[in-house]
Amino acid sequence: MANYDSVLLRQNLNDVGSLPRTGGWTASPDIITAGTSPTQNPSGVYTSAASYNTDITNDIVLKATNYIYIRGKNISNTAQNANASLFWAPQSLFLYPSEWESNIIQTTRGSNTSNIGTINSNTIAVTTDPFQWIPSGENEHCCLIGIISTDKYPLTSQLPPNTVTSLNDLAAWIGKTGGAGWHNVQFTDAGSPTFTHSTVYPASSTDSVIQFAITCTSCPVGSQVSFSCGSPLSGGTYINLPKTTVSSTQKIGFFVTATVPAGWTSPISYSYFSNGLAPVDSNFNVSMSATILTTTPGSEVFSKYAQPLNKIFANHFAISNDGKALGDMPVYQGIPVGSDMTKLM
Repeated sequence: MANYDSVLLRQNLNDVGSLPRTGGWTASPDIITAGTSPTQNPSGVYTSAASYNTDITNDIVLKATNYIYIRGKNISNTAQNANASLFWAPQSLFLYPSEWESNIIQTTRGSNTSNIGTINSNTIAVTTDPFQWIPSGENEHCCLIGIISTDKYPLTSQLPPNTVTSLNDLAAWIGKTGGAGWHNVQFTDAGSPTFTHSTVYPASSTDSVIQFAITCTSCPVGSQVSFSCGSPLSGGTYINLPKTTVSSTQKIGFFVTATVPAGWTSPISYSYFSNGLAPVDSNFNVSMSATILTTTPGSEVFSKYAQPLNKIFANHFAISNDGKALGDMPVYQGIPVGSDMTKLM
């Protein structure tokens, strides 16, 4: 029996890369549905021996931004440069390529592939630019198909050929392709937001200290808001506001602060959870905003435009990555530079 000689994406927890592949092939532990918040330090979380021996699968939340990571182990004798791709298919007993090859799930940066980087022999690695999916829920179940490609086995050779039209063809492709895996997942509307919208943070030519805020107007007490971005900043940190509860029907908001490096750009998703509660009145809206703080290097050129943020963003509160309140809006100045608003008609 031969062994796969590149980066393995397992079919199941017992898969060690023997060819032809055997055993269950729809429970890959290396297609990791992480939930609706990006994983802080995914390399630290998902490449340990304990994690590698565990199937970490969360249900896919409808109408929410779901973050998905792909993990692989280099079981060859030489270092391999690896990239990951992800597809989805409606639930079916047989996953013919025609059902999923056009259903590409992109990364948070809008790419069809996520670079894992160079993986040394006998080493586990994982994507740090996760795949991002907001399913509408047209199907009750689905299957995620992950593929890890390398210089030795590029994506074109890993994907099934057009000749896969019979069960024998499908079995032959599965049996020889050590860089492909599947995982059946289930949708849930538990914790599903009322809506999720995405806005883009465009690249700047300079580093900036940015306050990202979500503001609620006429939202009922007990409703909740959140926002997140799966593209890591310098140092592997992420822009993330966990689900936070609205405590006033007046205008109220929550914010996090991050240093955004020059050239960084990414979509940022924000969500509103009504929790079955009706808007207070017709003024209801939820908006996402970005503000340059005066602590930004070189921001003295904007000094004449800066305004006291505790007045512009009255009744806003700082929140930590784990959802803890850090305090009121500090008394400092900034320049609001962009916002995105959603209303319910």
